[in-house]
Amino acid sequence: MAAGRHTNQEHSGGVTSRTPILTLRMAPKKAKISEEAKNVEKDEAEDKEKDDDHEDESSSEEEEDEEDFDGSSDDDSDEEILVDFEFMDPKEIDFLGLKALLGNYLDGALFNSSELCDAIIAQNTVGTVLKAQGAGDEVDPIAVMSVMNLQRRKEMKWMQETIEYLKKNCPKDLKDQFEALLGEEGVGLIINERVINVPQETAQPLVNLLFDEISNATEDEPTEELRESFKFKKYILLTRTFLEEYAEPAGVGGGKRKRDAATEMVYPRPEDQFFHKVSKMSFQWKSRELGENDDVDSFQPMRLCMVVDANSVPQVRKQVKEMFTGDFEIKL
Repeated sequence: MAAGRHTNQEHSGGVTSRTPILTLRMAPKKAKISEEAKNVEKDEAEDKEKDDDHEDESSSEEEEDEEDFDGSSDDDSDEEILVDFEFMDPKEIDFLGLKALLGNYLDGALFNSSELCDAIIAQNTVGTVLKAQGAGDEVDPIAVMSVMNLQRRKEMKWMQETIEYLKKNCPKDLKDQFEALLGEEGVGLIINERVINVPQETAQPLVNLLFDEISNATEDEPTEELRESFKFKKYILLTRTFLEEYAEPAGVGGGKRKRDAATEMVYPRPEDQFFHKVSKMSFQWKSRELGENDDVDSFQPMRLCMVVDANSVPQVRKQVKEMFTGDFEIKL
Protein backbone atom coordinates (compact mmCIF):
# COMPACT_ATOMS: atom_id res chain seq x y z
CA MET A 1 0.00 0.00 0.00
CA ALA A 2 1.11 3.57 -0.58
CA ALA A 3 1.40 6.31 1.95
CA GLY A 4 -0.70 5.82 5.07
CA ARG A 5 -3.36 3.68 3.40
CA HIS A 6 -6.81 4.79 4.48
CA THR A 7 -9.87 2.60 4.47
CA ASN A 8 -11.28 2.33 0.99
CA GLN A 9 -14.32 4.58 0.88
CA GLU A 10 -16.16 1.87 -1.06
CA HIS A 11 -15.89 -0.61 1.78
CA SER A 12 -14.56 -1.11 5.29
CA GLY A 13 -11.19 -2.70 5.95
CA GLY A 14 -7.76 -2.22 4.42
CA VAL A 15 -4.13 -2.32 5.40
CA THR A 16 -2.01 0.61 6.51
CA SER A 17 1.73 0.92 5.86
CA ARG A 18 4.50 3.50 5.79
CA THR A 19 5.01 6.10 3.10
CA PRO A 20 7.27 5.03 0.22
CA ILE A 21 9.78 7.80 -0.45
CA LEU A 22 11.94 8.09 -3.57
CA THR A 23 15.18 10.02 -3.07
CA LEU A 24 16.88 11.31 -6.22
CA ARG A 25 20.29 12.95 -6.50
CA MET A 26 19.98 15.76 -9.01
CA ALA A 27 22.26 18.51 -10.31
CA PRO A 28 21.18 21.83 -8.79
CA LYS A 29 20.26 24.99 -10.67
CA LYS A 30 22.82 26.87 -8.61
CA ALA A 31 25.55 26.13 -11.18
CA LYS A 32 23.80 28.38 -13.66
CA ILE A 33 22.94 30.96 -11.06
CA SER A 34 26.55 31.07 -9.97
CA GLU A 35 27.53 32.29 -13.44
CA GLU A 36 25.09 35.16 -13.00
CA ALA A 37 26.70 35.93 -9.67
CA LYS A 38 30.10 36.01 -11.33
CA ASN A 39 28.81 38.56 -13.88
CA VAL A 40 27.48 40.73 -11.09
CA GLU A 41 30.83 40.48 -9.34
CA LYS A 42 32.64 41.49 -12.54
CA ASP A 43 30.41 44.52 -13.07
CA GLU A 44 30.86 45.61 -9.50
CA ALA A 45 34.64 45.19 -9.78
CA GLU A 46 34.68 47.57 -12.76
CA ASP A 47 32.64 50.11 -10.83
CA LYS A 48 35.03 49.72 -7.95
CA GLU A 49 38.01 50.75 -10.07
CA LYS A 50 36.19 53.90 -11.12
CA ASP A 51 35.33 54.87 -7.60
CA ASP A 52 38.05 53.99 -5.10
CA ASP A 53 36.23 55.91 -2.38
CA HIS A 54 33.60 53.13 -2.20
CA GLU A 55 35.99 50.19 -2.27
CA ASP A 56 34.95 48.70 1.04
CA GLU A 57 31.24 49.17 0.34
CA SER A 58 31.51 47.56 -3.12
CA SER A 59 33.38 44.57 -1.70
CA SER A 60 30.67 44.06 0.89
CA GLU A 61 27.91 44.24 -1.72
CA GLU A 62 29.70 41.67 -3.89
CA GLU A 63 29.62 39.14 -1.06
CA GLU A 64 25.97 39.85 -0.27
CA ASP A 65 24.88 39.55 -3.91
CA GLU A 66 26.78 36.31 -4.37
CA GLU A 67 25.06 34.88 -1.32
CA ASP A 68 21.66 36.03 -2.61
CA PHE A 69 22.10 34.40 -6.00
CA ASP A 70 23.80 31.20 -4.91
CA GLY A 71 23.24 30.63 -1.24
CA SER A 72 26.85 29.40 -1.01
CA SER A 73 30.34 29.86 -2.41
CA ASP A 74 31.35 28.86 -5.96
CA ASP A 75 33.34 25.95 -4.53
CA ASP A 76 30.22 23.83 -4.00
CA SER A 77 28.36 24.80 -7.19
CA ASP A 78 28.91 21.31 -8.62
CA GLU A 79 27.47 19.49 -5.62
CA GLU A 80 24.34 17.38 -6.01
CA ILE A 81 21.11 17.97 -4.18
CA LEU A 82 18.59 15.44 -2.89
CA VAL A 83 14.99 15.55 -4.08
CA ASP A 84 12.40 13.43 -2.27
CA PHE A 85 9.02 12.37 -3.62
CA GLU A 86 6.18 10.78 -1.65
CA PHE A 87 3.78 8.19 -3.04
CA MET A 88 0.47 8.74 -1.30
CA ASP A 89 -3.15 7.65 -1.21
CA PRO A 90 -5.55 9.73 -3.32
CA LYS A 91 -7.57 11.96 -0.99
CA GLU A 92 -10.43 14.41 -1.28
CA ILE A 93 -7.98 17.29 -1.09
CA ASP A 94 -6.39 16.02 -4.33
CA PHE A 95 -9.58 16.43 -6.37
CA LEU A 96 -8.68 19.67 -8.15
CA GLY A 97 -5.11 18.55 -8.75
CA LEU A 98 -6.31 15.26 -10.24
CA LYS A 99 -8.82 17.12 -12.38
CA ALA A 100 -5.99 19.25 -13.79
CA LEU A 101 -3.83 16.17 -14.44
CA LEU A 102 -6.63 14.25 -16.16
CA GLY A 103 -8.30 17.13 -17.98
CA ASN A 104 -6.65 16.18 -21.28
CA TYR A 105 -6.86 12.42 -20.77
CA LEU A 106 -8.96 12.06 -23.93
CA ASP A 107 -6.84 14.44 -25.97
CA GLY A 108 -9.07 17.47 -25.56
CA ALA A 109 -12.36 15.61 -25.95
CA LEU A 110 -14.92 16.60 -23.33
CA PHE A 111 -15.67 13.94 -20.73
CA ASN A 112 -16.77 13.69 -17.12
CA SER A 113 -13.34 14.05 -15.55
CA SER A 114 -14.86 14.95 -12.17
CA GLU A 115 -16.50 11.55 -11.97
CA LEU A 116 -13.19 9.87 -12.83
CA CYS A 117 -11.40 11.83 -10.08
CA ASP A 118 -14.07 10.81 -7.59
CA ALA A 119 -13.63 7.16 -8.60
CA ILE A 120 -9.85 7.33 -8.11
CA ILE A 121 -10.23 8.92 -4.67
CA ALA A 122 -12.91 6.44 -3.58
CA GLN A 123 -10.78 3.45 -4.63
CA ASN A 124 -7.83 4.51 -2.51
CA THR A 125 -6.53 1.05 -1.59
CA VAL A 126 -5.44 0.65 -5.22
CA GLY A 127 -3.96 3.77 -6.76
CA THR A 128 -1.24 6.28 -5.94
CA VAL A 129 -0.59 10.00 -6.29
CA LEU A 130 2.91 11.47 -6.33
CA LYS A 131 3.87 14.63 -4.44
CA ALA A 132 7.05 16.41 -3.43
CA GLN A 133 7.98 15.33 0.08
CA GLY A 134 7.30 17.89 2.76
CA ALA A 135 4.93 19.86 0.53
CA GLY A 136 1.93 18.69 2.55
CA ASP A 137 -1.40 17.23 1.54
CA GLU A 138 -2.66 20.57 0.25
CA VAL A 139 -0.17 20.59 -2.65
CA ASP A 140 -1.48 19.22 -5.95
CA PRO A 141 -0.25 15.80 -7.07
CA ILE A 142 2.19 15.74 -9.97
CA ALA A 143 1.37 12.17 -11.02
CA VAL A 144 -1.32 9.55 -10.58
CA MET A 145 -1.48 5.83 -11.38
CA SER A 146 -4.56 3.71 -10.79
CA VAL A 147 -6.71 1.05 -12.47
CA MET A 148 -10.45 0.70 -13.03
CA ASN A 149 -12.39 -2.48 -13.78
CA LEU A 150 -14.27 -1.94 -17.07
CA GLN A 151 -17.31 -4.01 -16.14
CA ARG A 152 -17.59 -2.66 -12.60
CA ARG A 153 -17.45 0.94 -13.88
CA LYS A 154 -19.37 0.48 -17.14
CA GLU A 155 -22.36 2.52 -15.93
CA MET A 156 -20.22 5.54 -15.15
CA LYS A 157 -20.33 8.37 -17.66
CA TRP A 158 -16.55 8.85 -17.80
CA MET A 159 -16.00 5.16 -18.58
CA GLN A 160 -18.61 5.20 -21.34
CA GLU A 161 -17.03 8.32 -22.85
CA THR A 162 -13.55 6.76 -22.65
CA ILE A 163 -14.72 3.55 -24.35
CA GLU A 164 -16.41 5.50 -27.14
CA TYR A 165 -13.26 7.57 -27.63
CA LEU A 166 -11.13 4.43 -27.99
CA LYS A 167 -13.61 2.73 -30.32
CA LYS A 168 -13.72 5.82 -32.53
CA ASN A 169 -9.94 5.74 -32.97
CA CYS A 170 -9.61 1.98 -33.34
CA PRO A 171 -8.74 0.93 -36.94
CA LYS A 172 -11.28 -1.13 -38.86
CA ASP A 173 -9.16 -4.27 -38.96
CA LEU A 174 -9.02 -4.37 -35.13
CA LYS A 175 -12.49 -3.04 -34.33
CA ASP A 176 -14.25 -6.41 -33.89
CA GLN A 177 -11.44 -7.80 -31.76
CA PHE A 178 -11.24 -4.67 -29.64
CA GLU A 179 -14.99 -4.40 -29.08
CA ALA A 180 -15.12 -8.06 -28.05
CA LEU A 181 -12.40 -7.34 -25.48
CA LEU A 182 -14.44 -4.49 -24.00
CA GLY A 183 -17.19 -6.93 -23.08
CA GLU A 184 -14.92 -9.41 -21.31
CA GLU A 185 -14.63 -9.86 -17.55
CA GLY A 186 -11.32 -9.15 -15.85
CA VAL A 187 -10.24 -6.18 -17.98
CA GLY A 188 -8.72 -3.17 -16.24
CA LEU A 189 -8.16 0.33 -17.59
CA ILE A 190 -4.87 1.70 -16.25
CA ILE A 191 -4.98 5.44 -15.54
CA ASN A 192 -1.45 6.80 -15.77
CA GLU A 193 -0.83 10.54 -15.96
CA ARG A 194 1.97 12.83 -14.76
CA VAL A 195 3.30 16.29 -15.47
CA ILE A 196 5.94 16.38 -18.18
CA ASN A 197 8.96 17.25 -16.00
CA VAL A 198 8.51 14.52 -13.37
CA PRO A 199 11.78 12.51 -13.15
CA GLN A 200 11.60 9.26 -15.08
CA GLU A 201 12.92 7.34 -12.07
CA THR A 202 9.48 7.70 -10.46
CA ALA A 203 8.17 5.16 -12.98
CA GLN A 204 9.58 2.19 -11.09
CA PRO A 205 7.84 2.79 -7.73
CA LEU A 206 4.62 3.90 -9.44
CA VAL A 207 4.45 0.69 -11.48
CA ASN A 208 5.47 -1.51 -8.55
CA LEU A 209 2.96 0.07 -6.18
CA LEU A 210 0.08 -0.35 -8.61
CA PHE A 211 0.60 -4.04 -9.26
CA ASP A 212 1.50 -4.83 -5.65
CA GLU A 213 -1.74 -3.19 -4.55
CA ILE A 214 -3.74 -5.06 -7.17
CA SER A 215 -2.28 -8.32 -5.86
CA ASN A 216 -3.04 -7.36 -2.26
CA ALA A 217 -6.60 -6.35 -3.15
CA THR A 218 -7.38 -9.83 -4.50
CA GLU A 219 -6.81 -11.13 -0.96
CA ASP A 220 -7.48 -8.21 1.39
CA GLU A 221 -10.72 -6.70 0.12
CA PRO A 222 -13.59 -7.45 2.54
CA THR A 223 -16.06 -8.94 0.02
CA GLU A 224 -15.72 -11.65 -2.60
CA GLU A 225 -17.11 -9.28 -5.24
CA LEU A 226 -14.40 -6.69 -4.58
CA ARG A 227 -11.65 -9.31 -4.45
CA GLU A 228 -12.79 -10.71 -7.80
CA SER A 229 -12.94 -7.23 -9.35
CA PHE A 230 -9.16 -6.93 -9.01
CA LYS A 231 -8.36 -10.30 -10.58
CA PHE A 232 -7.43 -8.81 -13.93
CA LYS A 233 -6.62 -10.90 -16.97
CA LYS A 234 -5.88 -8.01 -19.31
CA TYR A 235 -5.15 -4.31 -19.12
CA ILE A 236 -5.90 -1.44 -21.46
CA LEU A 237 -3.53 1.52 -21.40
CA LEU A 238 -4.12 4.86 -23.10
CA THR A 239 -0.99 6.98 -23.30
CA ARG A 240 0.75 9.67 -25.32
CA THR A 241 3.82 9.19 -27.49
CA PHE A 242 5.68 11.11 -30.19
CA LEU A 243 6.78 10.05 -33.65
CA GLU A 244 10.02 11.62 -34.75
CA GLU A 245 9.57 12.80 -38.32
CA TYR A 246 12.68 13.18 -40.43
CA ALA A 247 12.70 16.41 -42.47
CA GLU A 248 14.71 17.18 -45.60
CA PRO A 249 17.43 19.59 -44.42
CA ALA A 250 18.83 22.22 -46.77
CA GLY A 251 22.04 21.13 -48.48
CA VAL A 252 25.06 23.07 -49.68
CA GLY A 253 24.18 25.85 -52.07
CA GLY A 254 20.49 25.74 -51.23
CA GLY A 255 20.05 22.18 -52.53
CA LYS A 256 18.41 19.41 -50.53
CA ARG A 257 19.62 15.99 -49.50
CA LYS A 258 16.92 13.48 -48.68
CA ARG A 259 17.25 11.70 -45.37
CA ASP A 260 15.93 8.36 -44.24
CA ALA A 261 12.14 8.52 -44.20
CA ALA A 262 11.84 6.15 -41.21
CA THR A 263 10.29 7.40 -37.98
CA GLU A 264 11.06 6.54 -34.39
CA MET A 265 8.59 6.37 -31.53
CA VAL A 266 9.44 8.33 -28.40
CA TYR A 267 7.85 7.41 -25.06
CA PRO A 268 7.65 10.26 -22.52
CA ARG A 269 6.84 7.70 -19.81
CA PRO A 270 9.57 5.06 -19.83
CA GLU A 271 7.37 2.16 -18.74
CA ASP A 272 5.17 2.56 -21.84
CA GLN A 273 7.86 1.23 -24.16
CA PHE A 274 7.90 -2.05 -22.23
CA PHE A 275 4.13 -2.31 -22.10
CA HIS A 276 4.11 -1.71 -25.85
CA LYS A 277 6.65 -4.47 -26.51
CA VAL A 278 4.53 -7.10 -24.74
CA SER A 279 1.13 -5.83 -25.90
CA LYS A 280 -1.14 -8.27 -27.73
CA MET A 281 -2.92 -5.46 -29.55
CA SER A 282 -2.11 -1.80 -30.06
CA PHE A 283 -3.12 1.08 -32.28
CA GLN A 284 -2.21 4.74 -32.47
CA TRP A 285 -3.48 7.93 -34.02
CA LYS A 286 -2.43 11.53 -34.37
CA SER A 287 -3.04 13.67 -31.35
CA ARG A 288 -4.90 16.96 -31.50
CA GLU A 289 -2.15 18.50 -29.37
CA LEU A 290 0.04 21.04 -31.11
CA GLY A 291 3.70 21.50 -30.29
CA GLU A 292 4.51 24.89 -28.81
CA ASN A 293 8.28 24.52 -28.77
CA ASP A 294 10.45 24.92 -31.87
CA ASP A 295 12.80 22.27 -30.46
CA VAL A 296 10.18 19.55 -30.92
CA ASP A 297 8.78 20.56 -34.31
CA SER A 298 10.04 17.28 -35.76
CA PHE A 299 7.97 15.29 -33.28
CA GLN A 300 4.36 14.41 -34.12
CA PRO A 301 2.23 14.04 -30.96
CA MET A 302 0.41 10.71 -30.97
CA ARG A 303 -2.00 8.75 -28.80
CA LEU A 304 -1.42 5.05 -28.24
CA CYS A 305 -3.82 2.38 -26.97
CA MET A 306 -2.35 -0.94 -25.81
CA VAL A 307 -3.83 -4.22 -24.62
CA VAL A 308 -1.52 -6.16 -22.30
CA ASP A 309 -2.02 -9.61 -20.80
CA ALA A 310 -1.74 -9.67 -17.01
CA ASN A 311 0.82 -12.49 -17.20
CA SER A 312 3.17 -10.12 -19.09
CA VAL A 313 3.30 -7.60 -16.23
CA PRO A 314 6.21 -9.29 -14.36
CA GLN A 315 8.33 -8.90 -17.49
CA VAL A 316 7.47 -5.21 -17.69
CA ARG A 317 8.32 -4.69 -14.02
CA LYS A 318 11.66 -6.43 -14.48
CA GLN A 319 12.55 -4.26 -17.48
CA VAL A 320 11.57 -1.05 -15.71
CA LYS A 321 13.73 -2.04 -12.74
CA GLU A 322 16.70 -2.80 -14.99
CA MET A 323 16.31 0.53 -16.77
CA PHE A 324 16.99 2.55 -13.63
CA THR A 325 20.27 1.69 -11.96
CA GLY A 326 21.30 5.26 -11.16
CA ASP A 327 21.84 7.09 -7.90
CA PHE A 328 18.46 6.92 -6.20
CA GLU A 329 16.84 4.93 -3.46
CA ILE A 330 13.34 4.01 -2.33
CA LYS A 331 12.57 4.03 1.39
CA LEU A 332 9.55 2.25 2.82
